Amino acid sequence: MADIVDGGGPDSVFPDTLDGGNPATVYPPALTPLPEGRPVPSVQIIVADVKPGTAAVDVYRIADGRTTLVRGGIRKSAIGGTTLVDWEAPFGVPIQYRAEQFDDTDTSLGFTETSTTTLEVTDTWIHQPLNPSVAVSPLRLSKTAGDVARSTPGELVYVQGAEFATRVGGQRRGVSAVPFELLTRSLADADRLQAVFGQYGSRGAGVVCIRAPPPMRLPRTFYASVDEVHEVPVNIQIGREDITFTFEATEARPPAPGLVTAVLRRKDIDAAYPTRAARAAAYATRLERDSDYSLAGVADA
Repeated sequence: MADIVDGGGPDSVFPDTLDGGNPATVYPPALTPLPEGRPVPSVQIIVADVKPGTAAVDVYRIADGRTTLVRGGIRKSAIGGTTLVDWEAPFGVPIQYRAEQFDDTDTSLGFTETSTTTLEVTDTWIHQPLNPSVAVSPLRLSKTAGDVARSTPGELVYVQGAEFATRVGGQRRGVSAVPFELLTRSLADADRLQAVFGQYGSRGAGVVCIRAPPPMRLPRTFYASVDEVHEVPVNIQIGREDITFTFEATEARPPAPGLVTAVLRRKDIDAAYPTRAARAAAYATRLERDSDYSLAGVADA
């Protein structure tokens, strides 16, 4: 059912019930799946219609049995609407999005309706969650996820006189020590994969984002801790650039969803147009301008 917003006079206050004015619908987010990989497959989210008085929104993703905040979508300014990209959207499964609306006193005004989409990607992608431009799509080899283990730690305790033990344990944990065997076809892709795990002169988050489609028996958005990566050149003696990477990945908490590196920057938009007038003429609204992710990285080209 659609949320109803107050359509009364200028002095009326929205009380979550109609006050006799003209009702209006709070529409769900508009979703655009972007499977091409620029820089990684993603879903663009536009929250254009919100309740009167909305100053900011939190944007949620519901997929693969989990509800999570979208990275960069926490208390995001929504005056006049807002847009963001979910760089960590899972592949090959239904994805739902909705936004919780807040006024300028940080009071919740409720949720928008829910939108659903699917990101149809058949390859495996690995990227750095804090910087999705550091990414690569290697070839997945047969040993990848050949053994997926989940543990529920605990112990059996026998009290005096008991015939059976009592199990004392904790909650089931995420997947652990999952084997990966990946192949890159060029030295450039090999360098990109190593950069995902960290490189000289920079500190990574220590957790990478791995996305593989069904029927792979992995979390669709797999945040993985990887301690050691083995790199084995294949036929390099005859001038080939194929390299096999093997490692074990254990599920871990991702970096806080409020942390993100901007992929589309103001300087990218400025660099795409010769004058301010040309930039203004290219877009009908500021929201449309801020949604033009085709310009990401233009300033560095």
